[in-house]
Amino acid sequence: MKFENLGISNNYIIALKKINIFKATKVQEQAIPLILKGKHLMVQSKTGTGKTLAFVLPILEQLKYLNNEVLILAPTRELAKQTNSVIKDLANGKIKSMTVYGGVSINNQIRKIEQGVNIIVGTPGRIIDLYKRKRLHFRNIRFVVLDEGDRLWDMGFAPDVKYILSKIPQKKYQFMLFSATLDYDMRKLVQKYTKNDFKFLNLSRDTLYVPNTIQLAYLIDRYQEKFKNFLEVLKIEKPKRVLVFVNTKKTASWLERKLKSRKHFNYKVGIISGNLSQLQRETILTEFRDYKINLLIATDVAARGLDIENISHVINYDIPKYPEVYLHRIGRTSRMNKKGVAITLCLKDEYEYLCHIEGLIDRDIKIKTLEKRDTSKYHFPFY
Repeated sequence: MKFENLGISNNYIIALKKINIFKATKVQEQAIPLILKGKHLMVQSKTGTGKTLAFVLPILEQLKYLNNEVLILAPTRELAKQTNSVIKDLANGKIKSMTVYGGVSINNQIRKIEQGVNIIVGTPGRIIDLYKRKRLHFRNIRFVVLDEGDRLWDMGFAPDVKYILSKIPQKKYQFMLFSATLDYDMRKLVQKYTKNDFKFLNLSRDTLYVPNTIQLAYLIDRYQEKFKNFLEVLKIEKPKRVLVFVNTKKTASWLERKLKSRKHFNYKVGIISGNLSQLQRETILTEFRDYKINLLIATDVAARGLDIENISHVINYDIPKYPEVYLHRIGRTSRMNKKGVAITLCLKDEYEYLCHIEGLIDRDIKIKTLEKRDTSKYHFPFY
């Protein structure tokens, strides 16, 4: 469906065309008209379906008539910056927006707020810091968006989010929550702050399996064989740009050292984990986007909010213990209807976790095994 049929004005249609967006995605088709009607929303939609435009466009439309403010809460500074970038691309300087997050000077953020701003996109901790310093006020908030709600909860921000919402005059704002998965606590929060008057859009029920992603799993007999099998998968698949997920920071550091120590290894390796500073994280992500790094090792917490195009493969070096995490990981490939490959290395005694994943996505993941090979002919040695 075209955006003009959803109530989006010509100025924004032109701005969308400049960034090569011409038709609305499913989540945009359903959410935009409801937001324009002033409805509270709880939206379940997987990563990469265009949810940012689903709330940014109708909010910008209404800011033409309202002299109020927008508060968008994001789990990571990366996601906050990406959302603000979309706003700036569309608003073309006519609406003032900014990001606020920790790890940088709060004084610069205070000065910008004092100069006047319509939209603030930020992480909960810095939002609360600014509020307690009485530099950020909530009395004129007209729209509140919780973006990547499940990530906010997974990263421990639930108490901060609840605190922020408790300080905003409840009758004045339109509430929106976008999330790939929804748990009981999140649903109760939406009911509380909308007085149970909201629309629920479940756009993930029919697409949980990520249709444009080829999903494979390799069964491995013993943990000691996993690294060798990982290298063999790289040799078979030849990914152009690959995101490798592990479950812990310790494994991430070990795998980085192991790969970088190999002679004739064809990939430029990087790592993003909670051990890095914000500046180091941004540097690594920029190098990954620019193909200076083409194999990025990541923990789940560090990778949340990443929006990088053209990732050909996602490899789960460690199988996630929760099936919802699997969906977030593989959603990093096949962005916006592009093809991708998701591969999971599964120890045989972890097979139960793979079954849970298949139950969530309601389909079988193709199981493969690695044949015994003459590894001496490989360009990079295994041993």
